[in-house]
Amino acid sequence: MIPFVKPGANAPYHVMGAEAAKLALADAGLDYGKVQQAYVGYVYGDSTCGQRALYPVGMTG
Repeated sequence: MIPFVKPGANAPYHVMGAEAAKLALADAGLDYGKVQQAYVGYVYGDSTCGQRALYPVGMTG
């Protein structure tokens, strides 16, 4: 489980998001190829930080 910490103090938003997504998929026993849609949002980060977090997980488009 990813500890709840302020982004930027330990790692930036996109790094924390990617790690959380990878751990969630592993916990569910799913490969990213099985994912048809992903929804992301932001409040304080860059306007595309959610999308940026998904690229290292496997998003290509």
